Amino acid sequence: MLDNGALVVDSVSHCFNHAEENLKHPHAQRWNDETFELGEQLQPEKYVHPKEVFHRDHSVEELERLLFLESQVDYTNYHSLPLDDYFHDGLVSREKGFELRDRNPNRVSMYVDINPLDDDAVEQVEYYVKEKNVEGIKLYPARYQNGQDLSLQLNEDAVRPVLEKCADLDVTSVGIHKFIPFATAPVKYFRMSDVEDAANAFPELNFEVIHAGFSFLEETVFAMASHENVYANLENTIHMACSRPRKFARSLGEMLYWAGPDRIVFSGGATALHPQAAIESFWDFEIPEDMRAGNDYPQVTDEIKEKVLGKNAFRLLGKDPEKVRKDIKGDKWEQKRQERRETGDFPAEPWSTYDTPA
Repeated sequence: MLDNGALVVDSVSHCFNHAEENLKHPHAQRWNDETFELGEQLQPEKYVHPKEVFHRDHSVEELERLLFLESQVDYTNYHSLPLDDYFHDGLVSREKGFELRDRNPNRVSMYVDINPLDDDAVEQVEYYVKEKNVEGIKLYPARYQNGQDLSLQLNEDAVRPVLEKCADLDVTSVGIHKFIPFATAPVKYFRMSDVEDAANAFPELNFEVIHAGFSFLEETVFAMASHENVYANLENTIHMACSRPRKFARSLGEMLYWAGPDRIVFSGGATALHPQAAIESFWDFEIPEDMRAGNDYPQVTDEIKEKVLGKNAFRLLGKDPEKVRKDIKGDKWEQKRQERRETGDFPAEPWSTYDTPA
């Protein structure tokens, strides 16, 4: 919760498993290393994991303490990841997400990973939507099988049945990883043209583009301007408010100029990144005057910041923020927060609530 009482929604949290025994593919260690290095580049030094904390199997208990004690996040949307071609458990398991939601039903939503190449992918969508009440699904634009990187664009035949089932079931949103290539997958898989095709073909679905604005900015803002069902999810991107403020100013400014403030959502990227630095930096963020004057970017008002940090995500998830506020009032996390406020220890220091590595 912000100091003015506005609720904060972290639109992507993960419970990563970076442990050595989880590595499956020869490039999996490279993926882990690149993720750690990205955190070093994007965050203030005190928010960077100690390496012994990062390279391990993160627990649900650690994630919830990270979100609700070490940051101002009030509500989160957990994304499991379908990367079992690289990691034995997919890197971010479904099971941890359901455990997190079961432990915190008033504070957690979930997008479940789907691999369209699975023979039962369509059946999985139906099961997880109907039986497990997930709000959305999470897709990746590439896979690795039989020694080759494979394209899984939203406009390809393998993916269409999954999107059709999502549309039939009134799924809230389809989250698609874009903009940040991984391992050896070609950069072209991470561009935006397939998102526009899918947005046209399935106007009843929302497409939440993860890491929006990190790269391919012009493609992103034109897609958002042309399609009201395309959302920008700022996972990783928003951390540039800490480390590369002028690049972030351009990304945010172009989104606001072309598409307005109502389809941009905050994501902290836990447990790979720490959400609090991004929350604080974004709340204090202003687009430099020379960039505003030269590009007609709007001023980033407190109203816009509240939309990005929470209101837009609640609307996308179909949640009433006032009901969420009522439901979490006085719960265990609010009680723990109040205890820490009284001792001046909220938010807690980064990674201080984590279990001590063995």
